[in-house]
Amino acid sequence: MKRLLPLLAFLLSFPAAGAQSPSPSPAGQPPQPQSDTVVKLGKFEVSASQQTYLNSIDRKVYNVGMDIQGLTGSAADLLQNIPSVQVDVDGNVSLRGDANVQILLDGRPTALMGANRADALSQMPADSIERVEVITNPSAMYKADGTAGIINIVTKKGRSAEFSGSVHITAGNGRRFSAAASGSRDVGKVKLYGQVTLRQDDRIRVATDKRQFSDQASGQPATTQTATTEHSRPLYRMANGGIDFSPTKADKLGEKVTYSYRTFDRHSAELDTSSVGGTVTTVYDRLREDPEYERDVESKSTYKHDFGDEGHALTAEFRAEHHTETENNHYANVFGLPAAPTTYDNTKIFTNEPGTEATVEYSDPLGKDSKLELGYDRSDDKSNQDHFRNYLNSPGSLWTVDTSVTNRFVMRQTVQALYGAYSRALGNLGIEAGFRFEQTGLNTNQVTAAITHDSRYYRLYPSLHLAYTLGPTQQLQLNYSHRVRRPESDDLNPYPEYQDPYNLREGNPYLKPQETHSIEAGYQYKNDDTTYLTSLFYKYSYNGFTTVSRFLDATTLLTTEENLAKNQSGGLELNANTSPIDKLTINASGDLFYNQIDASNLGYTVNRSTFAWDGKFSCEYEFSKRTMVQLNANYTARRLTPQGYRMPTFVSNLGLKHELANRRVTLILTVSDLFNSLREETRLDTPTLRDDSTRRRSSRIVFVGFIYAFGASPKKPNGESLQFDNQL
Repeated sequence: MKRLLPLLAFLLSFPAAGAQSPSPSPAGQPPQPQSDTVVKLGKFEVSASQQTYLNSIDRKVYNVGMDIQGLTGSAADLLQNIPSVQVDVDGNVSLRGDANVQILLDGRPTALMGANRADALSQMPADSIERVEVITNPSAMYKADGTAGIINIVTKKGRSAEFSGSVHITAGNGRRFSAAASGSRDVGKVKLYGQVTLRQDDRIRVATDKRQFSDQASGQPATTQTATTEHSRPLYRMANGGIDFSPTKADKLGEKVTYSYRTFDRHSAELDTSSVGGTVTTVYDRLREDPEYERDVESKSTYKHDFGDEGHALTAEFRAEHHTETENNHYANVFGLPAAPTTYDNTKIFTNEPGTEATVEYSDPLGKDSKLELGYDRSDDKSNQDHFRNYLNSPGSLWTVDTSVTNRFVMRQTVQALYGAYSRALGNLGIEAGFRFEQTGLNTNQVTAAITHDSRYYRLYPSLHLAYTLGPTQQLQLNYSHRVRRPESDDLNPYPEYQDPYNLREGNPYLKPQETHSIEAGYQYKNDDTTYLTSLFYKYSYNGFTTVSRFLDATTLLTTEENLAKNQSGGLELNANTSPIDKLTINASGDLFYNQIDASNLGYTVNRSTFAWDGKFSCEYEFSKRTMVQLNANYTARRLTPQGYRMPTFVSNLGLKHELANRRVTLILTVSDLFNSLREETRLDTPTLRDDSTRRRSSRIVFVGFIYAFGASPKKPNGESLQFDNQL
C-alpha cells in the first residue's frame, strides 16, 4: 500500500525519450487527458475524464526498469543517475546536497533503509527496482521526517495477469556476480508473486588521512598520517513473497513478507605515523579482521475497501519489522617505532531494532474538482545497542574490559500522527492544503551509566501546494512544507565508540530535532520533444545537525554531533530534454546551491557561506530497435561543511543492451566509473586543526548480464531507456 499523495505538488518532472504526456490543448486551455483511462493521483485512482489540468502528482517519477546500468548494478549505482540525487563512495545518499533524505521502499519506511542504508543500497540489486520517485518538498500526507525530502524506491511486482517471470544472471570483474528470479501468477481472486536474489560484491577501499596541529607539550608543528587499505566481499541474499486476495469487487486483502541477510568479512591494514617538529615519533600498523552480518525481516498486512466512487476508499495497514546486526572487530597493533610488543583489542557491537507501524487512511473525491484525504499513523520503534571492548596490552597478561567504552544503550520512540489534505481546482488554479499534527515520545536509557531521559513534544507540520496553468505548453507551481530530522540512537548515546587510538566518536544526549521550513517555485515549458524545467527553492533550518571534531589530548580526536544555531540554503534546479537527431536522446540536469551556516553557538564569530553546483548528463542512441548504447556522467562541485569543505567528484558510466528474438532474451554490458575518477576528498580547517582525508573504492566495474523472460509475452515499454514523467 502506497502512502496517500496529494493531488498537487511542486515537483518538476525530468523527461526522456518515450515518456508520454497529454496532447496539447487549445491556447489558454488546460491540458486534456488523452483518453478516459484511469490515472494515478497519489495513492488513489481517478478517471482521467474527471480531471482538468490536475494531472500531476507531487513527485518526479523515474521509470528505471529499462535503464542499462540498472540491469547489472546496485540500487546505489542506479540512484547515482537520478537528477538532484548524489551518492558518495560509500553509498550514502543526499538530495540537493542534503543527506537527511527519507528513503522509502514501496511507499513505506523499512528497517533496510535505516542507519545502515548505505550498505543496503550498495548491495540491493537495481534490477529489482521498477521506478524511483523523488519528492523534494513533500505534502503533509507523508511523514515529516527527512528535511531534504523523500526518495521512494518502488520494486517490481509482476508484469501481467498471466503467469510470468524472469531470470537474471550477471558476472563482473573481481569475482562479482548476481542472480535473481521473479514470478507472478493470478489464480481467480488470488494473485501470488515473489522474488529471490543473490548478489556477491567485491570491495576495495583505500583511504589516507593527514592531520596537522600544534603539539601541546612543545608547541611545535605536529602531524599524524594514516594510510588504510580495506577489502571485503559482501554477500547479499533477499527473498520476498506476497499474496493479494479480493473476496469481493470492493475489498482487497494483502500480505507480503520480506527477508534479507547480508554478510561480509572485512580485512584492513592501517599504517599510522606521527611526527613532532619534523621528527618521526611513532610508526605502527593496525590490522583488522571484522566479520559482520545484518538481518531484516518484515511483514506487511493490508486491507482496502472501495465505496464505489472512483478514489473513494478506506485503507488500513499493519507493518512489523525486526533488524539485527553484529559487528565483531579484532585488532592487532604492531609497533615499529618505538619498538614495543604487539597489543590486541576487540570491539563488538550488537544492534537489535524491532518496530511496528499501523496506518488507517480515508479518501473521498467529493466531486470531480475536489478531494479530501484523512489519515492516522502510529509507529513504535526500539533500538537496543550493546557495545563491548577489551584489550591485551602485553604478552602473558589478562584480557581487560574497557569500561570507558563497554556499555548498553536503549532508545524507544513513539510517533502518533493525525493528518489530512484538501485539494480543489478553481479554473486554471489548483490548490492543495495539508496538515500533519504529531505527538512524539522519546525515552533513552543509558543502562550502564544508569542515566534515563524522557521527552515528549508536539509539532504541527503544514503544507501548501499551488499550481497554475498558463497554456498548453506552460505551467507554474508554488509550494511550502515543514519537515523534521530526529536524532537516532547513535546520535544520542554519550558513550564513545573506539575506532583507533587517534579517533573516538560519541553521541550527544542533548541533541535537539532539526526543524526545516522549505518553499519552492517552479516553471515548465514543453513543446513537442523539447522540455525545459526550472525550480527555485529556499530552506531555513534551526537546530541543524553538524559533525564537530575536537582534540581530547595531544593526538586523540573526538567526533560528535552538535546543533547549529541556524542555516539557510537555496538554489536553482534546471532540467532539459531534447532529441536533436533521430534515435539520439539527450538529458541534462543541474543544481546550483547557496548555503549559509551560522555556527556562532559552536564558537565561530562569522557565518560561513558558499556556492556549489552539480550536473548530470546522459545520452542514449538506438542503433536499431533491439540495440542501444547509453552514456552518463555526473559532476559534483566543492561543498561547504561547518569546519571545512568537500572537494569535487566526477563519475561516468557506459552501458550496451541488445535484445534477441521475441524480446525474451536480453544481453547487457556495463562499465561503471569509466575513467576510474571517483574519489572523496574532505578538508577540515580550523584555527587549531587541519585535516585532509581522501577515500577511494574499486569503482571501475565491468558487468556482463543475461536476462530471460518467461510466461506471458513481454511488452515493449514506452522507450528503451531511463524514462521520466513529463508533468510538473
